[in-house]
Amino acid sequence: MRARTTPRRATTIGAVLAATAALGAPVAAAAGPPAAPPVRVGVGQADITPPTGSPLGGWVRADRLGRGVHTRLMAKAIVLERGGTKVALVSVDLFAAVGGLVKEVADRTADRGFTERNVVVSASHTHAGPSGFANFSTLNTVAPSPATIGNPSSFVEFLDPKPTDRRLYTFLAQRIALALRQADRDLGPARVGWGSATLPDVTKNRSIEAHLADHGQILARGQGRPELDPDGVLHTIDPDVDVLRVDRLVRRSTPCTRQGRRTRCRRTVAVPIGGWLMFANHGTVNPSSYQFYNQDHHGPATRVFEREVRRRGKVPAARAVVGVYGNGNEGDQSAGLDEQGPEHAEEVGRAEAAAMLRAWSAAGRSMTTRPALDLRWTRVCFCGQDSSAGPTSAQPIPGLPFLTGSEEGRGPLFDLTGIPLEDQRSPVEDGFAGHGHKIAVPASSTDSYPNGAPLFTVRVRDRIIASLPGEPTVETGRRVRQRILDAIGGAGVRRVIVAGLTNEFFQYFVTPEEYARQHYEGGSQIYGTNASVLLTDALVALARNLTGRGEAPQPYDFDPRNGVVADGEPYPTGATDGRMLAQPPDGRRGGQTVPFSWQGGPGGYDKPLDTAFLTVERRVAGRWRTVSDDRWIDLRWQVDDAGRHRGEWLVPRGADAGTHRIRITANGYALTTSPFTLVR
Repeated sequence: MRARTTPRRATTIGAVLAATAALGAPVAAAAGPPAAPPVRVGVGQADITPPTGSPLGGWVRADRLGRGVHTRLMAKAIVLERGGTKVALVSVDLFAAVGGLVKEVADRTADRGFTERNVVVSASHTHAGPSGFANFSTLNTVAPSPATIGNPSSFVEFLDPKPTDRRLYTFLAQRIALALRQADRDLGPARVGWGSATLPDVTKNRSIEAHLADHGQILARGQGRPELDPDGVLHTIDPDVDVLRVDRLVRRSTPCTRQGRRTRCRRTVAVPIGGWLMFANHGTVNPSSYQFYNQDHHGPATRVFEREVRRRGKVPAARAVVGVYGNGNEGDQSAGLDEQGPEHAEEVGRAEAAAMLRAWSAAGRSMTTRPALDLRWTRVCFCGQDSSAGPTSAQPIPGLPFLTGSEEGRGPLFDLTGIPLEDQRSPVEDGFAGHGHKIAVPASSTDSYPNGAPLFTVRVRDRIIASLPGEPTVETGRRVRQRILDAIGGAGVRRVIVAGLTNEFFQYFVTPEEYARQHYEGGSQIYGTNASVLLTDALVALARNLTGRGEAPQPYDFDPRNGVVADGEPYPTGATDGRMLAQPPDGRRGGQTVPFSWQGGPGGYDKPLDTAFLTVERRVAGRWRTVSDDRWIDLRWQVDDAGRHRGEWLVPRGADAGTHRIRITANGYALTTSPFTLVR
């Protein structure tokens, strides 16, 4: 792709807009011919929560299933368009945004001008979404449960995983494409700006000895401490929060004074519609034993962010406000090492939302209608070629640590042995070319992994987003950022932001020093010691081309769909009738739960998409008023094979006392509980 826009100083109208910091304040238009068309922005979202019963993606365990729903899984999109350049920034609440699925989504929206070369899809990496939708079978792997681990046939399935679940694959493609279409149809005049904040006390580095190897400290597992980092404890994590704020410009009637008389005038007003949100934090705050589909900490973070933006901006109810939260260089970053569970996930998410709102407010002080907007894309082959640090491998091989999982949730083999298979190396170097001292785990076939890695550099105003198709560690991300900044020599770019888990999933990307230690992350870098360096080299070349300083690498010819066709049948819509089984009790209060149950159909098919399944109402002055619904964070439900649903309202602390009820609105039936009383 050739550049279509060039960095330039804001025009007079841009300067006026930048000065409009107050939300909802009129935006004055100044005279003067524009040098380039203003930016247009649109937002969209769609519910991607599937029926229940899938293994939870990310935990790789057959005994961890999505038996119900806590927070809905979502696809959210921001589309930016300026001067013929269009780019979509999308997030999906899945453990991975696999390349074939992204290609399918782009193909389904080709009539709107999208291809896999301008759609940037980042996975939140929640470990509480479905699995089984990957185009390459290894990512559909689930480990045998402790109950079946003694059965040899269970390992046959582990090493030769099931093919793609085409029904689920088709459902996800349709729903993600819907979010993208909504955002593109929503395009309109806008202003954008960047803001940053720090969040230093939420995450920790879960592989501290591997990180310390980057500083030349070689320590056995369990001997490392963050304080040993010569650059300080904060250097072991990535505390940066980056927000791309987007506001819609609309014509609105507002009070004004003309010739000394109060009247109403038509003025352009900035209405906030959301932001692209970036922070590095693993989606493992909820443990694998919490068998509800949920967004993990991302759910509270985005919902609190969106609700507060709507409140501060006095945004009308009909206008969508969207927080598009992917993930950064989170490979070794976790908020789930010391504490786990839904309460902690909410606590973490609220802390993230507060930092994101600080960054969003900072962005409001420097908004423009005419940002630099451009992007470059390529696809790199893992074909055994040399990187700037040495050779890579053409043979994808997981290592021994993959078998027992990460610190937040070990696998069933660890359940039996109690031994994590980390920090173990082969005495023979390069028994497999390019893999150093890795102890290999046999796979059914090498073609069960992709070998074409898509990469983006996207410039928006004075920042570059650099993507990686997997989970980079904090130091990997730091090196990507520094090498790009060094290579482009300024060029008006103040900051590089690494977006991980984007447009494909190659598991982990670590530094060569971390790879040598063979912790879980290093053992899960499948293309050898220098795989991350090879991709960094390509990102540097893309960034140089983006800023007019060199040629972009030619893309490797590769079809990420791997023969998978999105031809799955639609899911059924569930039962046509239901009945209450147990009514909510009286006398509960804030901080407690209100249980209830009802008979419907099995499989989670009763749940509607995009609209409320469960709604809490409170009686006020003789009328029922909505308090909450299951698109927020305080309702959850699960269903068994006989269709018996058990629901819970997690009553917020400080909830108003009074008479309440819960409505159940399924695809095929509607129920209402008996009224119940909350006390103070």
